[in-house]
Amino acid sequence: AGLFAALSLVDAGLQPIIVERGKPVEQRGLSIGALFNRKMLDPESNLCYGEGGAGTWSDGKLTTRIGKNSEEVRSVLQRLVAFGAPERILVDGKPHLGTDRLVRILKSLRQHLEARGARFVFNCSVADLLVEPGGGRVAGVRLANGSELLGDKVLMGAGHSARSLYAQLLSHGVALEPKPIAVGFRVEHPQDLINRIQFGEFGTLCERGSGKVPVADYRLAVQVQDGGPGAGERSCYSFCMCPGGQIVPTSVRPDELCVNGMSFSKRQSQWANSALVVSVTPEDMRPLCGDHPLRGVEWQRIMERRAAEMGGKDLIS
Repeated sequence: AGLFAALSLVDAGLQPIIVERGKPVEQRGLSIGALFNRKMLDPESNLCYGEGGAGTWSDGKLTTRIGKNSEEVRSVLQRLVAFGAPERILVDGKPHLGTDRLVRILKSLRQHLEARGARFVFNCSVADLLVEPGGGRVAGVRLANGSELLGDKVLMGAGHSARSLYAQLLSHGVALEPKPIAVGFRVEHPQDLINRIQFGEFGTLCERGSGKVPVADYRLAVQVQDGGPGAGERSCYSFCMCPGGQIVPTSVRPDELCVNGMSFSKRQSQWANSALVVSVTPEDMRPLCGDHPLRGVEWQRIMERRAAEMGGKDLIS
């Protein structure tokens, strides 16, 4: 969201300053390699923080519930093609990029923005908002290194897990309220098994992402009876199914555990995975976290710490 907002600003002839907590995408790749291979978690450069945000090391799906042929969606797809995405995403029924392509696209996008006067500030998080006396307009931001950036407008693309920034917004009187979320776990299966279930005898034509038939995916959804007297039903469904992908650690602290699914463009992994989630409401969080506007953030923190303990810590799920 932040990068596409910057695109809109340079299109209008403006020169935005983009503040990024983590590293440029090519340096971010080194941090993630250290996480995957040596379990070295950098709290400022990981699968959530860095150029491109949490979506860069993910599955790279380009599907949406608002319609793939809407003007807004087509505009996004066309911009991605302009920065290096294959043209087939404009016509594919289930367009997909993959992490390897996303890295190249992000570098091209950054070069485009910088050539038009945008400036990136990497490796520096926003510590606070600068608000004019009397609760007036936001006039800029204070960075973690103590420096200040002033501007006529401040646009926030907070990204995933920006917990401290949410707290700062609340301290300045910004109205925040908890919303329902979906929480669950990831299930992993052999990709060949999913191919056979979905395609039958034609599943052998997938050939680990290089065959005549694309590797298979699936979607599941069911309404389940909630526990407790007088309770109704609750949604349970698959989410972000990653064919030919892998499960990756998306923790931002070593004492918390969270995972996601990712894949590369060819989807050649022998594994498939999908999240299986259930809807959780602010009312569900109240017994554990009270009525605080950020109780969803606290509930997330508690659940991720419990998951880390159950896995024996050391980022093991």
